[in-house]
Amino acid sequence: MDAPLSVKRLLEQVKARLEPPFSAVCVVGEVSNFRGSGRHWYFTLKEEGAALSCAVWASQQRLLQHRPADGQRVVLKGSLSLYVAGGTLTLAVTHFEPAGIGDLQAQLRQLEADLRAQGYFDRPKRPLPRFPRKLGVVAALGGAALRDVLEVMARRSPGIDILVAPAAAQGERCVPETLLALQEIQDAHWGCEALLLVRGGGSLEDLWAFNDPALVQAVADCRIPVITGVGHEIDTTLVDFAADHRAATPSQAAELATPDRAALGANLRRRVEALTAKTLWRLRGLETTLNLLVDQGLQRAEPLSKPSSRLAGLAHRLALAHPSRGLDGAASRMALLRQRLLHAGTLAAGEADLPRVRDAQRRLGPSVLRTLQQRDQRLAVLAERLQGLDPTGPLQRGFVLALGPDGRPVTRAAAFPAGTGLRLRWKDGERKATLD
Repeated sequence: MDAPLSVKRLLEQVKARLEPPFSAVCVVGEVSNFRGSGRHWYFTLKEEGAALSCAVWASQQRLLQHRPADGQRVVLKGSLSLYVAGGTLTLAVTHFEPAGIGDLQAQLRQLEADLRAQGYFDRPKRPLPRFPRKLGVVAALGGAALRDVLEVMARRSPGIDILVAPAAAQGERCVPETLLALQEIQDAHWGCEALLLVRGGGSLEDLWAFNDPALVQAVADCRIPVITGVGHEIDTTLVDFAADHRAATPSQAAELATPDRAALGANLRRRVEALTAKTLWRLRGLETTLNLLVDQGLQRAEPLSKPSSRLAGLAHRLALAHPSRGLDGAASRMALLRQRLLHAGTLAAGEADLPRVRDAQRRLGPSVLRTLQQRDQRLAVLAERLQGLDPTGPLQRGFVLALGPDGRPVTRAAAFPAGTGLRLRWKDGERKATLD
């Protein structure tokens, strides 16, 4: 006869042989005597004539989507553990779901495969309108989903018209009412440019209506783009695969469908500022070009040419270099850009942003006018400087211009010997003279 084992040694041997084969076991039963007041959850999983102690450790609780309740029939996954000190057998639960969920998941996968084979999920996805004027919403009246959608749209784009088609969010009425709402809201009579199908979160059973094949087909065949926002981010239904765009929540669906008025206004302000800066840069470039032309013209002026022809040439070159010639083209382009900005502002921001656009236009006009006035003053100063360089000016005041045989002005008395013929020019004519 073998030596007797201690209780602890016996249980340790049982533990070593029992736990490995049952490290991942799935069991179904009814929850009883649930205790969840401490850090861990404890309950009994029972059926007629049998019971099993179960525990959900605190580290596993956040991974479970459901909380056990007495009388609930559930499917558990976990590992068997023998507590040697107490001699008790416990199932450490790692996964929990109500009984029947597994069947629904299998049915959902089969529906998805059938509908995918029919091509409802593979059609080309249509883009959403960038600036819609009217949107349709299919949702349950009084629900949180509809309230969230309306709040987001009112904040982002208050000028968009919204047509709400009510439909039950779950139950037997959900599918027929949603089908009717989809058919009605895509009618061209209403003028909706996109459609939002939204519903708040819930269990798989609550959202099951949105896996209905008829509803999936209606979403895929809809005449206008469809955005679905059914449930929360972790929830996925078959209508999400058939829709043109899938949002994680109803609020996100509203954000996808509407432009942000604040962002559009900021973009319009940046464009106006960029246009103003470009106009000023162009004006500075024209000013530099004018200064270079004027300076080069003064340096190339030849005193041998007749003053009248010289002044006429300078006047012609000044007329060609006048900033108004370049600014006329810039003004035409600026007027065209104004019209385009006004049109883009009207489409992007609606009537609410038109005063802001008009205010920007009013401020831009005086700025350009002041710049033109400054250029005119600069041109007047340059004209006065040119007039001071006119060699015929002193003749008007009684001076005489002496020209040598070569036609150059005589500036020194010893430049020519006695007997040299000169020409004397007054303001009213010329006379010949001989040096003595």
